[in-house]
Amino acid sequence: MLPPRFSIALSGMKSHAAHLAAGLLLTIGGAVAQAQEFAPRIGFVYPAGGKQGTTIEVTVGGQHLVGPAGVIVSGPGVRAVVVPSEPLLSGKQAADARGKLKELRKQRNAASREEIRRISQRLALHEKSKITPAIGERVTVRITIAPDALPGNRELRLFTATGLTNPLLFQVGQLRECCEPEQEQDDNWMRIQKSINDPDSRVKHGRSNTPPMAVTLPATINGRILPGEVDRFRFKARRGERLLVAVSARELLPYLADTVPGWLQATIALSAPNGTELPAGGDVQIHADPVSHYEIPEDGEYTLEIRDNIYRGRDDFVYRIHIGERSRMADVFPSAGKLPPGSATEREPNNTPDNAQPVTLPVVIAGRIDEPGDVDVFRFEGSAGDRIVAEVHARRFDSPLDSLLIISDAAGNQIGFNDDHEDKGSGLNTHHADSYLAVTLPATGVYYVHIADIQQNGGEAFGYRLRISAPQPDFALRVVPSTLNIRTNATQPVTVYALRRDGFTGEITLALKHAPAGFELAGGVIPANQDKVQCTLTAPTSLAKSPVARIVLEGRATIGGQARIRPAVPAQQMTQAFSYQHLVPSRDLLVHVAKKFAPDSPARLISSAPVKIPLRGTARVMFSVPRYFPFDAERIQLLDPPEGITLKDFSIDRDRITIVLEADAAKVKPGQTGNLIAAFVAKDKTPPGAPKKNPVRVPLGSLPAIPYMVVGDKKPQTEPEATGATAGLEP
Repeated sequence: MLPPRFSIALSGMKSHAAHLAAGLLLTIGGAVAQAQEFAPRIGFVYPAGGKQGTTIEVTVGGQHLVGPAGVIVSGPGVRAVVVPSEPLLSGKQAADARGKLKELRKQRNAASREEIRRISQRLALHEKSKITPAIGERVTVRITIAPDALPGNRELRLFTATGLTNPLLFQVGQLRECCEPEQEQDDNWMRIQKSINDPDSRVKHGRSNTPPMAVTLPATINGRILPGEVDRFRFKARRGERLLVAVSARELLPYLADTVPGWLQATIALSAPNGTELPAGGDVQIHADPVSHYEIPEDGEYTLEIRDNIYRGRDDFVYRIHIGERSRMADVFPSAGKLPPGSATEREPNNTPDNAQPVTLPVVIAGRIDEPGDVDVFRFEGSAGDRIVAEVHARRFDSPLDSLLIISDAAGNQIGFNDDHEDKGSGLNTHHADSYLAVTLPATGVYYVHIADIQQNGGEAFGYRLRISAPQPDFALRVVPSTLNIRTNATQPVTVYALRRDGFTGEITLALKHAPAGFELAGGVIPANQDKVQCTLTAPTSLAKSPVARIVLEGRATIGGQARIRPAVPAQQMTQAFSYQHLVPSRDLLVHVAKKFAPDSPARLISSAPVKIPLRGTARVMFSVPRYFPFDAERIQLLDPPEGITLKDFSIDRDRITIVLEADAAKVKPGQTGNLIAAFVAKDKTPPGAPKKNPVRVPLGSLPAIPYMVVGDKKPQTEPEATGATAGLEP
C-alpha cells in the first residue's frame, strides 16, 4: 500500500485498465537498459516549483506518456491532478493545421488571431517532438501546495496507461513565484527555429531584445532557456542592500543524456541602472549552479540576465532563480554537517613538518586551504604494521578544493600519495576530487599527513574534513531503478550496488523491509569481493489498496564480529553526455503493480540453489511456471551475464521451463559466485523481407534470479535436484 507520506491522485483508472496490462513489464532500469527506450519517462517539469499555499499548473514533458491518469508527489502537503489536454498532432494533422493557418491569416479579426495562436502553439509542440522525442509529449498537471507544506525538494512521477514514470524534482518554495507563460515560450521557439542558421541569431532572436520582465523582490523566478536565448528580469533595489542570487538548474535536472557537458550551464549577470555590470561576490559553491552576492551601489532599477554558457537551449533547460536579501536566504546553502566526537580544528601555522599540528588518532579535522600554495601538515605517532586511512571530504561538501594527500615518515620519505578517488555514492559529482589513502606503516615512529590543493588554489571557501584513523570497514548500498512497473505474480530484475569502504570485502545479505505482503526478493546476496548483484523482485497476486507500493531494501553484513545493517538507497542510473553513467539518489523506490493479463501464480526455481555450473560441462536449471503464462517470447537470454557464462539452450513446456548453462573454462574460475537473470525477449516483428537495422530485443520480464557457483567438476550435470521450492532465495 502507498504510505501516507505520498500524495497520489488518479483519474479514469477503469478506462485505462487494458492499457495498463498491455504495457507488460516496461521499466526495469540499469539491468535491462534495452527496455528503457519503451518505458514511460518524464524529462522536465516547468515551472519546477511553487510557493506554499498556492495552486499552479505545470507542464511535464516526456515520452511514451500514453493515457496520463494521475500524479504521485512525495511528502505531505502537496496534491496534484492531471489536467485534460489536447494530444500531439500526427503528421497528417500537422499538415492540415498548416493549411488551416494559411486560410486564417487571410482573415483579419480577433477570433482568427486567437485561433492562429492556438494552432501555432500546437504546431510548435509537434515540431519540438520531432527534434527531441524524449521530451516531445506534454502533460499538464495542476499542483496544490498547502500553506504548511515543508519547503524543499519533492519527487514527482506521472502515472500513465503504461505505468509509472521516473521521478523528477519539484520544489516547494517560500518566496513569491513568477514565470513566463507557456504560450510566449512556444512563440519564441518558433521564431528562433526560423532563424537558427543566422550567425547573429544567438542574441538577436532571443528575448534579450524584448523588455525585461518586471519582478518584485524577494522572489523565485521560473524560466527556460531556448536556443540562443538570454532571459532578462528587472527589479528595484536600494543602495547598500546585499543581494543573494542563487540558481537551481542542474539541481533540478542533474544529467541530460544527449547534451554536452550534460546539463544547463547557467551564467548570470547583474547590471546597474546605467548598464554597467556589477562585480559578483564570487560563487560560494563548486557545483554548476551559480550562487553570487551583490552589493547594491545606488537606488534604482537593476537587470538580471541568465543564459546558457555556450548559448544552447531547449525545453528541458529549466531553471529557478532565488533572489533576495542575503540575510534572509541563508537556508539556500548546504551544510557540511556537524563534526563527530573526537574532532579537531586546523590551526595555522602548520605548513611544514617542523610546525605540523599534532593530532591523536582517530581524528576528524575541520580545516581550510587559506590561500594559493597553502599546505596543511598534521603529525601523528604510529607503530610498525599499523594500517592507516586518510580521507578528505571537500568536493562532496561543495568545496572547490581539489585535494592532494601525502603521508610521509620522519625522514621525509613518501609512504603514500593520492589525488582523486572515485566515490560512486556521490552521484552528482563528475570530478571526484576528494583524496583517499590507505597505507601500512613500515616502522614505529612519527608520521605526517600533508593536504593541499593540487591546482595551487585556496581561499575562504576551500574548506575540508580530513579523517585520519585505522580502517573503519563499512558499506553503503544503492538500488536501481527507483521506479518499477510489474504485473501481479510477475518478476522483474533490480540491481543493487555495494559501495565498500575501508577494505570491507565480505558478503552482504539483502532483504525486504516491511514490504507489502506477497513481494518476494530472489538472489538477495552480494558475494564477497563483488560490487553489485542483479536480483529479482516478484510481485504479489494483488495489493490491498493502491496500485503503487513503496519498497525498502536493506543489507546485512558481519564486520568485526558485529552485525551491520544498511539501507539500500533508491537511485536512478542516469546518462551524462551520451556515455557517462551516474547513480543519482532518489527519495523512494516505488513499484506499480498491474493486475490484468498476469500469471495466475509466480514462476519458481525448483533446482537446488546455488546452481553448480561445471567448468567443462553444462548445468540444467528448472523453473515451475503457471499454466497461463502470457509471454510470447522468441527466446530466453541472460541479462548482463559475467564473461564466460552462457545460456546454451532452453525449452518451454506446459508448466516448466528448463534452461541449460555453460561455463568457459578459459574465462571463469572455480568458486566464482553470483546471480544470473534469464529474461524473456520479444519476437522480432520486422516484416518478412524488410531490412533489419540493429534490431532491438525488448525484455518482457524475467524468471527469478538464479544463484550460481562455478565448480571444477568435469562431469555435466544431467539431472538437477528438484526441491519444489525456491530454496535459499527468500530473505
